[in-house]
Amino acid sequence: MKILLPHFLLFFLFFVTTRVSPEYTRPDPRPLIFRPHNRSESDPQQVHISVAGKDHMRVSWITSDKKVKSIVEYGKTPGKYEASATGESTSYKYFFYSSGEIHHVRIGPLEPSTMYYYRCGGYGPEFSFRTPPSAFPVELAVAGKWWWPPISFTFLLLVIGCVPVFKSFSS
Repeated sequence: MKILLPHFLLFFLFFVTTRVSPEYTRPDPRPLIFRPHNRSESDPQQVHISVAGKDHMRVSWITSDKKVKSIVEYGKTPGKYEASATGESTSYKYFFYSSGEIHHVRIGPLEPSTMYYYRCGGYGPEFSFRTPPSAFPVELAVAGKWWWPPISFTFLLLVIGCVPVFKSFSS
């Protein structure tokens, strides 16, 4: 009972404060945009990058073709790739759904504040990104899916330092 009471209070406070505050009116949802993938099954889809350490980036993408290698070629000049990195790929099944091949490759070391050009799988379209400056302003970032509200509130409070003792966490 002692453990559930703080969770209940946080849960209650969250819903009371969000429903009482009339300052924000949620806009209507925007229309969905459907863009068919009209390229080959080997071409990358859903390409995104993320910072992976001080001087590395992680490139992730999906292919319909399960045989595409997890390789990223990259360089500082468009169309000229001076380096390459190899990563891993995986896929999953959920009931009747089978995912495409999900690729993850960590590239680097990279220079700060520099534009890089890259392509996924060894061919296909070219993408680009600029690396963050050497004095990157963010020291801590937390992201993820929080499935159960009491755990998420406790975790959030733990991250910002409001919960001094926390014995276990599971998601």
